[in-house]
Amino acid sequence: MAKKEVRKMQILTIALDEFVVKGFYGTSTREIATKAQISSGLLFHYFENKESLYHALVEMGVGKMSVDIVVASKNPKFYFEKMLEMIWSELENNSFFAKMFILIDVAQHTKGIPEKTEELLKSQNMFDDCIKLIECGQKFGQFRDGDAHALCVAFLGAIQGIAQEKVRINTTPLPDKVWIMDIIQKKEQ
Repeated sequence: MAKKEVRKMQILTIALDEFVVKGFYGTSTREIATKAQISSGLLFHYFENKESLYHALVEMGVGKMSVDIVVASKNPKFYFEKMLEMIWSELENNSFFAKMFILIDVAQHTKGIPEKTEELLKSQNMFDDCIKLIECGQKFGQFRDGDAHALCVAFLGAIQGIAQEKVRINTTPLPDKVWIMDIIQKKEQ
């Protein structure tokens, strides 16, 4: 990785920490630059302003969490199992990923964020995709009966809570993925 890309990633990592702790409005580019041990001018060489820095982070998060709904709907249970494997691996080995979960969740509920960031979040709504996949899995008999929206809330809420606890206390053990799948999975009779 080139020196410029390493520096850019360093800035993004520090900015992610700041946005997770202080939110969009509480975070300043001056604090990010200070923690990155660079001048504000150099920070602005990489990112035009706080809004572009925030957008870059959200774009990374949305890209990592996007769903190919057509492929996933062929076997929703398999998709969710593989998704959990990937998420668990990242939560165990990559604190940046866990923090990204928190950033994306907060960004979806923050008013007044940059318009292009808001549009990006609306265009890649993992929650809506999850509901559609649960409905599909219910039709296949893979997932329990019930309100797909409520099942999605329980499933994604559990993952969100686990990611938050992993950020708060890095040594937190991850629960068995089967427990999380049991939230949505149809019980064998």
